[in-house]
Amino acid sequence: MIIKELQQQQFDEFAKKQERTHFMQSYPWGEVNKKRGYLVHHLGFFNEDKLCATALLLEKKVLKWSTFYCPRGPIANYQDNADLTAVISGLKQYVKNHHGLYLKLDPDLIIHKLDKDGNIIEDYPENLAVIAKLKDLGGKHKGFTTNFIDTANPRFTFRVNVNRSEEELLSSFHNTTRKILKDNNPNGLILKKGDSSDITAFYEVMKETAIRKKMYVEDEKFFRDFYETLHAFDMSDIYLAAVDINKLKDIYNRKKEEIAREEEAVSARPDGKKKENRLKELENKKNRLLKDLEQISNIKDDYLVLSAIITAKHNDKVWTIHGGNRDDLMFLNANYELYYHILKDASREGFKEVDFFGSEGVVDKTSPIYGIYLFKMRFGGDFDEFIGEFDFITRPLTNFFISLLLRIRRRIRYYHSLEKQTCK
Repeated sequence: MIIKELQQQQFDEFAKKQERTHFMQSYPWGEVNKKRGYLVHHLGFFNEDKLCATALLLEKKVLKWSTFYCPRGPIANYQDNADLTAVISGLKQYVKNHHGLYLKLDPDLIIHKLDKDGNIIEDYPENLAVIAKLKDLGGKHKGFTTNFIDTANPRFTFRVNVNRSEEELLSSFHNTTRKILKDNNPNGLILKKGDSSDITAFYEVMKETAIRKKMYVEDEKFFRDFYETLHAFDMSDIYLAAVDINKLKDIYNRKKEEIAREEEAVSARPDGKKKENRLKELENKKNRLLKDLEQISNIKDDYLVLSAIITAKHNDKVWTIHGGNRDDLMFLNANYELYYHILKDASREGFKEVDFFGSEGVVDKTSPIYGIYLFKMRFGGDFDEFIGEFDFITRPLTNFFISLLLRIRRRIRYYHSLEKQTCK
């Protein structure tokens, strides 16, 4: 099999014809990563004159060596032993020829579907068999990890089928989600696609979420480069859920007036248990509303972004990649309204699926990011488990010491980020 560097049109046209592809194996994803300091290789694998596989490699210089990562790739026929052997062997030799310490890859292959508690309900035996194939070809499997930070890309995700009517979509949601969304945005949230001018507002929300969840977050330039580079290829959107505080106060004051009118009407009824119970319900409702109104009144801004998401789009799929939610006014459920807006947008624009890009594999209520799992699960998507990461090590001894240094650097970077966010 012959390996050639491909130009954008040939590289992306091949991917469009494949059943399984990914935005991280698209030419524009390489452009994003060039801005992060990576060298990018767009490789094509030819059997005689026929292009039969592609691989986007991200090369990172480490002293006089390099590491290579093929995110969610390569795009190849994993069920054809001869083709897979030729592609992996070719990649390993290519990496070695370019002074690589190792090649990392994590194909977009699903091995299990899970229920809401993380139990296996369906196997994909043909993809489970790929694990043994890749091991036979020299790959070191990272294992069946369950945490976000264990792998470069999440090993679990929720995927929602949007290739159906809005009524069918809504009916597939968890009862909690349907209850939140049934009144069609009653608080008048502003749900919109933004543009580059909204990146700073997005980043403020992203930082707040990272601090709350004790997660690492990149700097603002990373998100700007991500959005602007992919958006130029019509491969990314930025979505925001915002609120006009003065209009929200008006909505809540009207609600308060409605409760007062109903209290007056119920009080005029003959005494009885039903009257007593209804008055108690209205009193509780009024107290909750007054508590919420107090929070609204404490907001100093006239306009506030509550939730924000940056998506990636490729072929027939949308990914909700980066996003966060402000601590203020969480009772408005802006994140639910925004995700539903994105799902409906994706459906209207002809996409088939929305990937929520990541969940932990163990359903643990004590986990600091259990809320992320719970939120995504409530949109009724498939809970999917990926095959995981494989490392093909080309220089074992050198790689051992370099990897140790890189792990220490990542830990320092992570804790430095948390410290920096907290100080702000």
